[in-house]
Amino acid sequence: MGDLLSKVVPLGIGAAFTPSLLALQILVVSGDPWHRRSLAVAAGAGSAFGIVGLLALLGFAQLPAQSASAGGGDIVGGLIRLAAAGVLAGVTVFMLCPHPVLQKRVEAGISARAARASLVAFFVMPFLLSIKDVSSFVLLIPAIHDIAVSPAALFDRVIALAVLYALALVGVLAPPAARLALGHRAERPMQAIYRFTMDNQFRIVGGVALVMTVYLVVSGVAELR
Repeated sequence: MGDLLSKVVPLGIGAAFTPSLLALQILVVSGDPWHRRSLAVAAGAGSAFGIVGLLALLGFAQLPAQSASAGGGDIVGGLIRLAAAGVLAGVTVFMLCPHPVLQKRVEAGISARAARASLVAFFVMPFLLSIKDVSSFVLLIPAIHDIAVSPAALFDRVIALAVLYALALVGVLAPPAARLALGHRAERPMQAIYRFTMDNQFRIVGGVALVMTVYLVVSGVAELR
């Protein structure tokens, strides 16, 4: 199980960096009442990741247990990681280029929708934001493949999938957890996080994408040896 988690956890951490979802959830939990709205945001994001993840898991489950290379790696897994690295390289270039107008438009859209949204909208918004989150899905796909074809016991694979899912949703789970634990004292630090996230949202995604591109290339090549 340790070997499987060592492959899955880095990808889950990378998938957690979705500034728009974090910003939306911070706006929700910074006001009152927030419990049902926060739950709707988490459910919306979780549903999007869950649907795509389930489809990928069912697809990868049809593959042989492992297509081993001469060095004992997984050929298909290595190729998937390299393909994901290629996509992330493109994301990196786009995100690290300045987009001041688009950045302000994204923040304005999130703030405006959050201010007047219904409970249903608080489910739909994060669902759509998650479905359009290319960088997170590009990282989740190789991890789901590793889980699907792993020779580990079913229980171990279920735990690995749960860990991956929890890490990918940290952005919508951490703000309500902080509000529950600290009450209104959490609002000031969360507002500071919100401001930093919105001011640097493209650079955050671009920086994470760059790091994960390197990781995917290194780990993908290692699987092919």
